[in-house]
Amino acid sequence: MGEHDLVFDIGLNNGDDAAYYLHLGYRVVGIEANPLLAAQCTRRFENDIQQGRMTVINAGVLKEPGVFTFYRNLLSDGWSSFEPDKRGQAGEWEEIDISCVTTLQLIAEHGKPFFMKVDIEGSDLQTLQSLTPATAPAYVSLELNFADPTIETLIELGYSDFKFVDGETFWHTPPIFDHQIGWRLLRKAGWLAPFVRNAIRSLPQRFRAKSEWNPPGQYSRDHYPFTPCSSGPFGEQAAGSWMTPAAALRWFGDLKNYYRRAGKERSLWWDVHARHSSVHR
Repeated sequence: MGEHDLVFDIGLNNGDDAAYYLHLGYRVVGIEANPLLAAQCTRRFENDIQQGRMTVINAGVLKEPGVFTFYRNLLSDGWSSFEPDKRGQAGEWEEIDISCVTTLQLIAEHGKPFFMKVDIEGSDLQTLQSLTPATAPAYVSLELNFADPTIETLIELGYSDFKFVDGETFWHTPPIFDHQIGWRLLRKAGWLAPFVRNAIRSLPQRFRAKSEWNPPGQYSRDHYPFTPCSSGPFGEQAAGSWMTPAAALRWFGDLKNYYRRAGKERSLWWDVHARHSSVHR
Protein backbone atom coordinates (compact mmCIF):
# COMPACT_ATOMS: atom_id res chain seq x y z
CA MET A 1 0.00 0.00 0.00
CA GLY A 2 3.01 2.32 0.23
CA GLU A 3 2.28 5.60 1.92
CA HIS A 4 -1.42 4.73 1.96
CA ASP A 5 -0.85 2.46 4.95
CA LEU A 6 0.92 5.12 7.06
CA VAL A 7 -0.54 7.33 9.81
CA PHE A 8 1.18 10.11 11.74
CA ASP A 9 -0.20 10.47 15.28
CA ILE A 10 1.13 13.85 16.41
CA GLY A 11 0.25 14.16 20.06
CA LEU A 12 0.45 10.44 20.79
CA ASN A 13 -0.45 10.93 24.47
CA ASN A 14 -1.30 7.54 26.02
CA GLY A 15 -1.56 5.82 22.63
CA ASP A 16 -5.30 5.20 22.50
CA ASP A 17 -5.61 6.72 19.01
CA ALA A 18 -2.55 4.83 17.78
CA ALA A 19 -4.09 1.58 19.04
CA TYR A 20 -7.14 2.27 16.86
CA TYR A 21 -5.03 2.98 13.77
CA LEU A 22 -3.04 -0.22 14.36
CA HIS A 23 -6.34 -2.08 14.75
CA LEU A 24 -7.33 -0.85 11.29
CA GLY A 25 -4.08 -2.18 9.81
CA TYR A 26 -2.08 1.02 9.44
CA ARG A 27 1.57 1.55 10.28
CA VAL A 28 1.84 4.34 12.84
CA VAL A 29 4.49 6.92 13.60
CA GLY A 30 3.57 8.38 16.98
CA ILE A 31 5.19 11.61 18.11
CA GLU A 32 4.93 12.67 21.75
CA ALA A 33 6.74 15.56 23.45
CA ASN A 34 6.13 14.35 27.00
CA PRO A 35 9.02 11.95 27.76
CA LEU A 36 6.99 10.05 30.35
CA LEU A 37 4.16 9.37 27.90
CA ALA A 38 6.61 8.47 25.13
CA ALA A 39 8.23 5.90 27.42
CA GLN A 40 4.80 4.58 28.42
CA CYS A 41 3.81 4.12 24.76
CA THR A 42 7.11 2.43 23.97
CA ARG A 43 6.23 -0.18 26.58
CA ARG A 44 2.59 -0.40 25.51
CA PHE A 45 3.41 -1.01 21.85
CA GLU A 46 6.53 -3.13 22.35
CA ASN A 47 5.26 -5.94 20.11
CA ASP A 48 4.11 -3.59 17.35
CA ILE A 49 7.45 -1.78 17.46
CA GLN A 50 9.31 -5.08 17.12
CA GLN A 51 7.11 -5.98 14.14
CA GLY A 52 7.87 -2.66 12.44
CA ARG A 53 4.26 -1.48 12.62
CA MET A 54 4.78 1.24 15.23
CA THR A 55 7.40 3.93 15.79
CA VAL A 56 7.44 6.10 18.90
CA ILE A 57 9.36 9.38 18.77
CA ASN A 58 9.92 11.56 21.83
CA ALA A 59 9.87 15.01 20.23
CA GLY A 60 7.73 18.03 19.59
CA VAL A 61 6.43 19.04 16.16
CA LEU A 62 6.53 22.77 15.47
CA LYS A 63 7.00 25.06 12.48
CA GLU A 64 10.77 25.19 13.03
CA PRO A 65 13.23 22.60 14.36
CA GLY A 66 15.17 23.21 17.55
CA VAL A 67 14.96 22.88 21.31
CA PHE A 68 11.94 24.55 22.91
CA THR A 69 10.41 24.78 26.37
CA PHE A 70 7.64 22.26 26.97
CA TYR A 71 5.23 22.96 29.83
CA ARG A 72 4.26 19.63 31.34
CA ASN A 73 1.10 19.81 33.41
CA LEU A 74 1.50 17.75 36.57
CA LEU A 75 -2.26 17.40 37.05
CA SER A 76 -3.30 16.30 33.55
CA ASP A 77 -1.05 15.10 30.73
CA GLY A 78 -3.69 16.29 28.27
CA TRP A 79 -2.99 19.93 29.19
CA SER A 80 0.76 19.87 28.58
CA SER A 81 1.83 22.22 25.81
CA PHE A 82 4.54 24.28 24.15
CA GLU A 83 2.23 27.29 24.44
CA PRO A 84 2.97 29.45 27.54
CA ASP A 85 -0.62 30.69 27.81
CA LYS A 86 -1.78 27.12 28.46
CA ARG A 87 -0.30 27.49 31.94
CA GLY A 88 -3.48 29.35 32.89
CA GLN A 89 -5.21 25.98 33.21
CA ALA A 90 -5.41 24.12 36.52
CA GLY A 91 -2.50 22.37 38.14
CA GLU A 92 1.23 22.83 38.58
CA TRP A 93 3.71 22.90 35.71
CA GLU A 94 7.16 21.57 35.00
CA GLU A 95 9.33 23.17 32.31
CA ILE A 96 11.28 20.73 30.12
CA ASP A 97 13.56 21.40 27.14
CA ILE A 98 12.37 19.21 24.27
CA SER A 99 13.88 18.70 20.82
CA CYS A 100 11.41 19.55 18.07
CA VAL A 101 11.16 18.68 14.39
CA THR A 102 8.92 19.84 11.56
CA THR A 103 6.29 17.75 9.83
CA LEU A 104 8.33 17.97 6.64
CA GLN A 105 11.31 16.41 8.42
CA LEU A 106 9.10 13.55 9.59
CA ILE A 107 7.91 12.99 6.03
CA ALA A 108 11.48 12.99 4.73
CA GLU A 109 12.38 10.24 7.20
CA HIS A 110 9.23 8.12 7.30
CA GLY A 111 7.30 8.94 4.13
CA LYS A 112 4.16 10.97 3.50
CA PRO A 113 1.27 9.64 5.60
CA PHE A 114 -2.17 8.84 4.28
CA PHE A 115 -3.64 10.42 7.42
CA MET A 116 -2.20 12.79 10.00
CA LYS A 117 -3.89 13.35 13.36
CA VAL A 118 -2.81 16.41 15.33
CA ASP A 119 -3.76 17.19 18.92
CA ILE A 120 -1.00 19.13 20.65
CA GLU A 121 -2.81 21.68 22.79
CA GLY A 122 -2.57 24.99 20.99
CA SER A 123 0.30 24.30 18.59
CA ASP A 124 -1.69 22.30 16.04
CA LEU A 125 -1.44 24.91 13.29
CA GLN A 126 2.37 24.81 13.43
CA THR A 127 2.36 21.24 12.15
CA LEU A 128 0.98 22.52 8.84
CA GLN A 129 3.37 25.42 8.40
CA SER A 130 6.27 23.40 6.97
CA LEU A 131 4.07 21.66 4.39
CA THR A 132 3.32 22.40 0.75
CA PRO A 133 0.38 21.17 -1.36
CA ALA A 134 2.67 18.43 -2.70
CA THR A 135 3.66 17.16 0.75
CA ALA A 136 0.24 17.48 2.40
CA PRO A 137 -1.31 14.15 3.55
CA ALA A 138 -4.49 12.93 1.89
CA TYR A 139 -6.46 13.32 5.14
CA VAL A 140 -5.79 15.32 8.28
CA SER A 141 -7.56 16.11 11.52
CA LEU A 142 -6.60 18.88 13.92
CA GLU A 143 -8.00 20.24 17.13
CA LEU A 144 -9.38 23.70 16.43
CA ASN A 145 -8.06 26.80 18.13
CA PHE A 146 -10.39 29.73 17.60
CA ALA A 147 -7.46 32.17 17.37
CA ASP A 148 -5.74 30.34 14.50
CA PRO A 149 -6.47 30.55 10.74
CA THR A 150 -6.60 26.77 10.54
CA ILE A 151 -9.21 26.49 7.78
CA GLU A 152 -7.50 29.14 5.66
CA THR A 153 -4.16 27.35 6.00
CA LEU A 154 -5.69 24.02 5.01
CA ILE A 155 -7.27 25.61 1.94
CA GLU A 156 -3.88 27.07 0.93
CA LEU A 157 -2.41 23.56 1.18
CA GLY A 158 -4.99 22.22 -1.26
CA TYR A 159 -7.60 20.76 1.08
CA SER A 160 -11.01 20.99 -0.55
CA ASP A 161 -13.43 19.16 1.74
CA PHE A 162 -14.10 19.63 5.45
CA LYS A 163 -16.00 18.14 8.39
CA PHE A 164 -16.34 19.45 11.94
CA VAL A 165 -16.69 16.90 14.73
CA ASP A 166 -17.45 17.43 18.41
CA GLY A 167 -14.54 15.83 20.26
CA GLU A 168 -16.69 14.80 23.21
CA THR A 169 -19.32 12.86 21.31
CA PHE A 170 -18.00 12.35 17.72
CA TRP A 171 -21.26 13.90 16.54
CA HIS A 172 -21.10 15.84 13.32
CA THR A 173 -22.61 19.27 12.96
CA PRO A 174 -26.41 19.29 13.09
CA PRO A 175 -27.82 20.32 9.68
CA ILE A 176 -29.36 23.45 11.21
CA PHE A 177 -25.84 24.80 11.77
CA ASP A 178 -25.13 24.71 8.05
CA HIS A 179 -27.68 27.36 7.17
CA GLN A 180 -27.76 31.02 8.07
CA ILE A 181 -31.46 30.84 8.91
CA GLY A 182 -30.79 27.96 11.26
CA TRP A 183 -28.03 29.91 12.95
CA ARG A 184 -30.32 32.91 13.44
CA LEU A 185 -32.90 30.67 15.10
CA LEU A 186 -30.24 29.08 17.26
CA ARG A 187 -28.95 32.48 18.33
CA LYS A 188 -32.44 33.53 19.32
CA ALA A 189 -32.71 30.41 21.48
CA GLY A 190 -29.09 30.53 22.61
CA TRP A 191 -30.07 30.52 26.26
CA LEU A 192 -31.16 26.89 25.83
CA ALA A 193 -27.69 25.63 24.87
CA PRO A 194 -26.25 25.35 28.40
CA PHE A 195 -29.31 23.41 29.58
CA VAL A 196 -29.08 20.95 26.69
CA ARG A 197 -25.35 20.39 27.18
CA ASN A 198 -25.71 19.97 30.94
CA ALA A 199 -28.54 17.48 30.41
CA ILE A 200 -26.29 15.39 28.16
CA ARG A 201 -23.43 15.53 30.63
CA SER A 202 -25.71 14.46 33.50
CA LEU A 203 -26.54 11.15 31.79
CA PRO A 204 -25.04 8.04 33.39
CA GLN A 205 -21.53 7.36 32.13
CA ARG A 206 -22.56 4.07 30.56
CA PHE A 207 -24.87 5.99 28.21
CA ARG A 208 -22.26 8.65 27.49
CA ALA A 209 -19.38 6.34 26.55
CA LYS A 210 -18.24 7.19 23.06
CA SER A 211 -18.82 3.68 21.80
CA GLU A 212 -22.47 4.06 22.85
CA TRP A 213 -22.88 7.36 20.99
CA ASN A 214 -21.92 5.83 17.65
CA PRO A 215 -24.85 4.43 15.61
CA PRO A 216 -23.89 1.24 13.72
CA GLY A 217 -22.11 1.90 10.46
CA GLN A 218 -22.24 5.68 10.71
CA TYR A 219 -19.33 6.68 12.90
CA SER A 220 -17.20 3.53 13.09
CA ARG A 221 -16.56 0.76 10.66
CA ASP A 222 -16.46 -1.88 13.42
CA HIS A 223 -17.92 -0.50 16.68
CA TYR A 224 -14.47 0.14 18.09
CA PRO A 225 -14.58 0.91 21.87
CA PHE A 226 -13.20 4.44 21.89
CA THR A 227 -11.97 5.86 25.18
CA PRO A 228 -13.12 9.30 26.46
CA CYS A 229 -10.03 11.13 25.14
CA SER A 230 -9.88 9.40 21.74
CA SER A 231 -10.02 11.40 18.53
CA GLY A 232 -12.33 8.82 16.96
CA PRO A 233 -12.85 7.78 13.32
CA PHE A 234 -11.22 9.80 10.56
CA GLY A 235 -11.51 10.58 6.88
CA GLU A 236 -14.52 9.06 5.17
CA GLN A 237 -15.49 7.33 8.44
CA ALA A 238 -15.69 10.59 10.41
CA ALA A 239 -19.25 11.69 11.08
CA GLY A 240 -21.12 14.03 8.77
CA SER A 241 -20.97 15.14 5.15
CA TRP A 242 -18.07 16.97 3.56
CA MET A 243 -18.34 20.76 3.27
CA THR A 244 -16.87 23.01 0.61
CA PRO A 245 -14.18 25.52 1.66
CA ALA A 246 -16.69 28.38 1.56
CA ALA A 247 -19.20 26.48 3.69
CA ALA A 248 -16.48 25.47 6.15
CA LEU A 249 -15.28 29.05 6.59
CA ARG A 250 -18.84 30.26 7.09
CA TRP A 251 -19.67 27.48 9.53
CA PHE A 252 -16.51 27.93 11.59
CA GLY A 253 -17.01 31.70 11.71
CA ASP A 254 -20.53 31.23 13.02
CA LEU A 255 -19.33 28.66 15.54
CA LYS A 256 -16.71 31.06 16.90
CA ASN A 257 -19.16 33.93 17.18
CA TYR A 258 -21.78 31.78 18.87
CA TYR A 259 -19.50 30.35 21.53
CA ARG A 260 -17.69 33.61 22.16
CA ARG A 261 -21.02 35.16 23.09
CA ALA A 262 -21.69 32.17 25.31
CA GLY A 263 -18.29 32.65 26.99
CA LYS A 264 -17.25 29.04 26.44
CA GLU A 265 -14.52 29.34 23.84
CA ARG A 266 -11.69 27.89 25.92
CA SER A 267 -13.64 24.83 27.06
CA LEU A 268 -14.55 23.54 23.60
CA TRP A 269 -13.14 20.54 21.82
CA TRP A 270 -13.86 20.57 18.11
CA ASP A 271 -11.79 18.76 15.49
CA VAL A 272 -11.66 19.66 11.83
CA HIS A 273 -11.21 16.83 9.35
CA ALA A 274 -9.97 17.74 5.88
CA ARG A 275 -9.63 15.83 2.61
CA HIS A 276 -7.05 16.91 0.04
CA SER A 277 -8.07 17.81 -3.50
CA SER A 278 -5.64 15.18 -4.82
CA VAL A 279 -7.73 12.35 -3.35
CA HIS A 280 -9.50 10.43 -6.12
CA ARG A 281 -13.21 10.07 -5.43
